Order: sequence, then structure tokens, then C-alpha cells
Amino acid sequence: MKRSKITILLAIVLGMTFHSCLDLEPQDQLGGKNMWTSVNDYKQFANTFYSWTRDFSSVVYDGTHSDKRSDLITYQSYNEFSRGINSIPSSDANYTDNYKHIRRTNLLLQNAEAYAKPEDIKQYIGEAYFFRAYWHFYLLTRFGSIPVMDKFWDGNATVAGLQIPPRDRSAVAQFIIDDLKTAKNLLYSRSQYKGLRICKEAAIIMAMRVALYEGTWEKYHKGTDFAAAEDKSTDLLGQVLTLGDELFTMGLSLNTKDNDKKFVSKEDAYAHLFNSKDLSDMTEVVFWKKYSIADGVTHNLSSNLGAGYVDNSGAAGLAQSLIDNYLNADGSFIDPNDGIYKDFNLTFKERDARLLATVMHSDCKFKSTSPESKSKAMFVDEYSDENKQKVRPPYLTESGPARNATGYHIRMSIDTTYVSGQGETSLPIIRYAEALLAYAEAAEELDKCDPDVLEKTLKPLRERAGVTYTAPAEIDPNFTDFGYPISAKLQEIRRERRSELALQGFRLDDLMRWRAHKLIQGKRGTGAYFGADGVLYKAFDPKTAVDLKTILTTDGWLDPQKEVLPRGYQFDSSRDYLLPIPPSELSLNHELEQNPGWQRK
Repeated sequence: MKRSKITILLAIVLGMTFHSCLDLEPQDQLGGKNMWTSVNDYKQFANTFYSWTRDFSSVVYDGTHSDKRSDLITYQSYNEFSRGINSIPSSDANYTDNYKHIRRTNLLLQNAEAYAKPEDIKQYIGEAYFFRAYWHFYLLTRFGSIPVMDKFWDGNATVAGLQIPPRDRSAVAQFIIDDLKTAKNLLYSRSQYKGLRICKEAAIIMAMRVALYEGTWEKYHKGTDFAAAEDKSTDLLGQVLTLGDELFTMGLSLNTKDNDKKFVSKEDAYAHLFNSKDLSDMTEVVFWKKYSIADGVTHNLSSNLGAGYVDNSGAAGLAQSLIDNYLNADGSFIDPNDGIYKDFNLTFKERDARLLATVMHSDCKFKSTSPESKSKAMFVDEYSDENKQKVRPPYLTESGPARNATGYHIRMSIDTTYVSGQGETSLPIIRYAEALLAYAEAAEELDKCDPDVLEKTLKPLRERAGVTYTAPAEIDPNFTDFGYPISAKLQEIRRERRSELALQGFRLDDLMRWRAHKLIQGKRGTGAYFGADGVLYKAFDPKTAVDLKTILTTDGWLDPQKEVLPRGYQFDSSRDYLLPIPPSELSLNHELEQNPGWQRK
């Protein structure tokens, strides 16, 4: 995913042909004289940009692909990242592919300069700026300081022309933000395409995301090998507030029980953002992807969730620390050491409704083969031959990816009425809720988070989730330990991010920008209580349950990585905040330097 499109450009020099779906077709097809002559040409070319955004794929959620490396998901096996034995790949397709994507946006922008009626294609020009920023941001989050591909570079396709120095990460971030501000001034508002194309509001929220990311990165990594050359965190965080003030005038609103026509249960206002087929009328979702059997665009999410999968990597489940993050419905902190939480059913009682919408619990549909199915997620009573025909516990005893490692299955996005395996639930990609959280966090980091800020950011999110709002005043003694003190307000803002944005691909980036290695090092993700006195244990046939007793903590909680990670996660804080630059890129562009800590590998 890194710094140069150099591999691409060198291929042009050598006359090689790159093959990938919707990528780098011969230029007489993409950019020759027979193209770029009509509005439809630009539209069709811009359509290809959408192929590389978030998606439902073989991984249950695109978000889990990064969240699996965070503290949201626990795997029975380990990966190189968690074991601390990452190696340097000779090449990295993600690095080069992102520059290929950027090259395409620049090709559109270059040709747009000569178009006779630029007003007619300004939406597609805006989309090109947006996606150029989008892919540069991905590279920034993974590799730090990178070469910026700010124009169509084919004219530089010589060995000398490929020696492009990286820009300092702060300058990269500002370039991205500027692209998004340009996009914002070109794009239609959400109402034009109902969120199915990139819009003005999406560009603003994305710019807030970038400014928050880099602003907090520079604050918390200051004085380390990962710091920017100059700390511009105050300016960047200020831009979050400026952008947010503009966004707040644009008429967006959260999906709540008051405007959700299908609202029945307290978790529905949040759940319907993820398990609906059409998000056109939910202005909270400013950009989303539609799936439709009729249109031939479907996903496997419904069948995968019903089968118990997190993804295809093996046994996994949601981490206990995620469950413990959610507040009680009355707004009070939970005490995870309270014996009440040994009861799987009581764990969900009178809690934040987002917990109910995100995690499978008793009495909610697990998997349906017909709309009339009465399948449930968990035995409410002890195992018996009678109730095993009606309901079943989490898939703790299955094999392969269907095996749940923690007792906590994903409920978010499940379609409980599906009959076939062809999923049609829509995928929200950019939401207004993210902007509220970004605004609150930036304000607190700047010591500007007064009661009015919290009233318009934190309060509506809590109330949508059925949680009584009170202004943060006390530190939760059981809250996540980041290795440094934070204020009560920042604690609750960070809690809110984890609850509101769970499984949507944010958590790893949050931990990286907050320099939160103390949260990871030497720790393992645990799961639900499985002591013999607990309802979860009693829900299984005793002959089966005994097989799980070897993967428990000393006090009876599921500890799926107990044997494979006896010392816990071995995150190297002097190295693992950035990925290594592939040696193939270093050999092509001598202006690049290896990222900190990887030189010794």
C-alpha cells in the first residue's frame, strides 16, 4: 500500500501490461481520442472508482479486515501481527494497487482540463478529487510519509522521473484535506443521488476524518520516530471544527425512533442503519452501497453470519472488552467484575441498545431458513432434548470458521428474514454519526469541548441508543487503559466511538493514532464466562461442554488464545505503528527510506 506508483510507471517504461478488473486498460481505450468526448464518458470512468471502496466480500465485513487486528475481535489462532513476528514482504500489492487507483483519478482530472463544458462534468471531477484523497489517506494510515501523486505522472516514466521523494506526513494529510475541500465545492449534495454517489457531505466528513486522524497522530506520537517533522496538530484539529460547523448547516440528522418508520424495538434506530435494504431516506448515511438480487449485485453476509462466521480465517468471536465498553441504559458505568455478568443473558439486560444490535443474545434470530423460523441465539434455560430442537447456544463447538471463540456472535447487518443465501442488506460507508464524534473529540483535544458541544454531539448519539445522557464528570475505573491519563470527557468520547463505530473499520486506526500500544501489549482478547455455574455452560450438552474447559482463564472466562499467545499480543511500539515499505519499492525509488524499526529486519 505504499508510496509510489513507481511500480506502475516503471511498467510503462518497460512496456508491460497490467491486468486487473477495471484497471489500467490500454490508454487508447481509457484516455485516447475516442474517449473523454461526452458527459457519459466521464460518468462511466468515474463509476470504476467505486469498485475499490468498502464492500461485503469473503470477509463478513470489510471493517473486520482491519478490526481483526484490533481489540474488537478475538481469534483462536494468531496472526503475525498479534504474535509480533511480522516480516517484510518483497512486494505489497495493496501498496501498488492504491497508486494504480490514484493514477486513474489523475487520468480523469487531466482530461477534464480540456473538456468544453466543465460545469457538465463537475460531479465526476469532484469524485476524482475525493477518491484521489481516499486512496492517499489509506496509504498515509499504513505507511506514513509517502510520495504524493498529484497529477498524471506518465510523462515522468523514466528511471530518473521515478525518483520522487516522500512528503512529510503532515504535508500529505493537508494535501488530502485540500483535495476533499476541492471535491466538496464540486459535488452535488446528498439529495441528488440519495447517498449512492459521493456527495458534498461525504467529502466534508471524510476531510474531518483525515484532519482528526493526523491531528491526534501528531499529538500522541510527538517526540517519537513516528512524529511529523513539525507538530501541526492544533491546526489540523481546528480544521475538524471548521468543517463540522459547515456540515451542521446542511440538514443531516441521525436515524432515530422519531423518523424511523419501521421502529419497534429500542435497538432498531441503530440496527436499521445496517440491516436495511434501502438507505435512501436515511440522511444520516451520506454514502452507501446498494445490493439487489434483481440487479445481480448481492453478498454472502446473510449466510455467513447465520453460519457463525466472523471471516474465513478460523474460529473467532467478538471480544469481551467490546461487550464491556457499552454503558447501562441509565447512563451508568458497568463493573465487569460484577458477578451478574457471569450470566450470559443478564449481560445484555438494560444496556446500551447498540450492544443488542451488534451482538447476538438470547431471543434474537440467529439464522432463518424461512420467515417463520423460530431459531434463537441462545438457550435461556439449561440444555434439554426438548429445547435443543427450538433454540441453540453460540457455536462454540463447531469446526473451522463457523466455530465461535468467545461466545459472542455478530448480529449487526444480519437479515433475519432471508430465505436464500443472496444477501441484499445495504452497506453504510460514511455516516453523519462519525462527524459528530470527530467534532466532539477535536473539541476536547483543543480544550473547547463545552456543554454545548456535547449537547449536539454525544447526547443525541446516546439518546438514539436508549441511554440516559449525563454530562461526563467522573473517570470510569474499569475503562480501557491507554497507558496515559485522559479526561472524563475524552474517556466518554472514546467510549462512544467504540460503541457507535464498532465493526465498521475504525478501531485499528483509532488505536494507532492514539498511540495505544499499552492497551495491546501483553494482553489477549477473552470471551464470555464459561464456568460450570454459568448459563452458557449449562446450555450445552455436558459431554460437549467439558471439551472447552481447557481454554478458560483461571476464573472461568473463555480465553481462546491461551495456548497460542501465552505472553499475549507482542505489538512492537518501536515498529508496528507503520507497515514496512516493500523492498521492491525501495529498489525502484531511492528517495524512499524504510519505516522506523523495520531497518533491522
